[in-house]
Amino acid sequence: MGPIQHVRRWWQQQTGEEETPLDGDTPAWLVSLGVHVCVLLGMASAITPRPEPVVPALTILQPPETEEPEFVEPETVAISEEVTESAGAESQNSAEAAQAVAALVAEESVVTVDAAEVLDSDITVEQIEDVVPTGLEANENFQVQGDVAVGTSGASGAVDRLTAEIAASLEQRPTIVCWVFDQSVSLSGQRRDIAARLDRVFDELGVIDAGASGPQLFHLVYGYGDTVAEVVGKPTRDVDTVVKAIQSIPIDESGVEKTFEAIQTAAARADKARSSRQSRNVMVIAFTDEVGNDEQRADDVAAFCRGKGVRVYVVGVPAPFGMRQVQMKFVEFDPKYDAGDEQWAVVDQGPETLRPEVVRVRSGRQADEPIDSGFGPFSLSKLCAQTGGIYFAVHANRGASGRVSDKATAPMASRLRRFFDPEVMRQYKPDYLSAAKIEEMLNKNKAKKALVEAAQKAQISPLDSPQTTFPREDDGKLALLFSEAQKAAAVLQPKIDAVHGILAAGQVDREKITEKRWQAGYDLAMGRVLAVKVRTDAYNQMLAQAKSGLKFKNPANDTWVLEPHLEVKNVGSQTEKLAAQARMYLERVVGEHPGTPWAMIAAEELAIPLGYAWKETHTGVGKEQMGAGGGGNNPADAQRKMLAPPKPKRPLKNL
Repeated sequence: MGPIQHVRRWWQQQTGEEETPLDGDTPAWLVSLGVHVCVLLGMASAITPRPEPVVPALTILQPPETEEPEFVEPETVAISEEVTESAGAESQNSAEAAQAVAALVAEESVVTVDAAEVLDSDITVEQIEDVVPTGLEANENFQVQGDVAVGTSGASGAVDRLTAEIAASLEQRPTIVCWVFDQSVSLSGQRRDIAARLDRVFDELGVIDAGASGPQLFHLVYGYGDTVAEVVGKPTRDVDTVVKAIQSIPIDESGVEKTFEAIQTAAARADKARSSRQSRNVMVIAFTDEVGNDEQRADDVAAFCRGKGVRVYVVGVPAPFGMRQVQMKFVEFDPKYDAGDEQWAVVDQGPETLRPEVVRVRSGRQADEPIDSGFGPFSLSKLCAQTGGIYFAVHANRGASGRVSDKATAPMASRLRRFFDPEVMRQYKPDYLSAAKIEEMLNKNKAKKALVEAAQKAQISPLDSPQTTFPREDDGKLALLFSEAQKAAAVLQPKIDAVHGILAAGQVDREKITEKRWQAGYDLAMGRVLAVKVRTDAYNQMLAQAKSGLKFKNPANDTWVLEPHLEVKNVGSQTEKLAAQARMYLERVVGEHPGTPWAMIAAEELAIPLGYAWKETHTGVGKEQMGAGGGGNNPADAQRKMLAPPKPKRPLKNL
């Protein structure tokens, strides 16, 4: 029995039916199909080309040969005397050792790279402008070029630090130092002190009687006032010549100080001397106590010095916080002038920023007084930052722990009432950028732009001695007194509302600000302006309510007194809401920016009550008040007239 018969038999047994699918022509059809498939497969295999055999490829990777890098001895090595169990990242402090460190703390590390050009390549490397290296943590041993927050209590202290800078430069290559001195009257004493200090400096550097084999330190000396004077115009290694030259610089009483012209003149002369001999470093060290009358040249001078590789160091003064001008305590030293009492001269020593960032609000308290900004004048500080130098903010009272009185203010020092820790202020460094880049930055954040626009407005003055005592002769006269008092508030309110409107427009971008300086600046401005607005609105509303009628609880009383009150109530929900916002902004400044000028001013503002409350008292309305009289001759006046005429005082405008 064939295979087909077996299949038919199996089908019949399983189904019980006689007919199966294989009956008829089906078997022959299946056989024909199988034959044709075999023929087609054979034909396909005959005409299909065989693939080429794959040969395995072996690639050997070998690093290119490189020259052994030249060992460069570090300029400064910080050594810790503490003993650790092991060294490196496996030591006890491994987590901290592996983190990036820098002078500024930031969430991301940024390291600047100086690369002016790349030879034999089409790749262009742009200079990184105005970026200070930052790390995940701060390290006091990490030296950053372009430091602008170095505070000292005297020029001699700055000179000592400069000694280390000169020594570090000499370790690299021969160095030319350009000593540039402001010839103004106010800096004459400092010039003498510095000249006396230089002998010690040169001794520490080992350049006194060192001979040809000693350190290759060369000097130029310039003075400036209305003009730039070349005191030592040929590079010299003779330290006695340098000291005597500085001592011989005359006083310029013109009152004009061409600071930036003098710096560029000295840098150009040193660069010329450098190019005629072997490679030399060039340092310009300028001494001044004002910004200078040619501040408009600051960017050009910075570009020139940066292009020539000249570092600029300035021993100057601290800028007053948010102010351009400040008073300086001048004590006469010339016997031809009256030296009886000190005088307070107005000098230009600020501000610390290019655009104003402080909204001036008069409070009548210590918040109105000039205080240290933690930085030098913007243009000079920016010059140091962009050339890799250092700005030294010198003030004799820097070590004071509290408020500095007029009596305690050192002679020839500015009237700054408080000073702040330089290490704290490093986190609030101004933006040392070009005017175009600062404008671009402001346009990207509405809160920053609003702060600058509001700061450009005139100082906001609250109610000037508002009337708070209202005696009642009769209801009509009392209502008239209330109405007259409201007029002062009505005049002030539009001015306050205008500034508040500018700041309020920037609230949408306030949370986008990441820099501490801008956070503190915006919050303080908003808090202070809101506080003044609330006090003005509350005063006006309390008077408006009083005109509708006030009743004395004690029939014997005849006078209403409006007293400041910590709580803001009974003046409308909108004013009460603004009061809560004012406290929020001011308290945030105090809490998030301790030890800064912003926190000090915010604390002062919080101490002033925002609201008012009525108090009744008895003054005896209608009774005439007798004033204290007096008269007669004063013997001291007669004695003063008999004295010789006093000596003339020096014109303060020429200091």
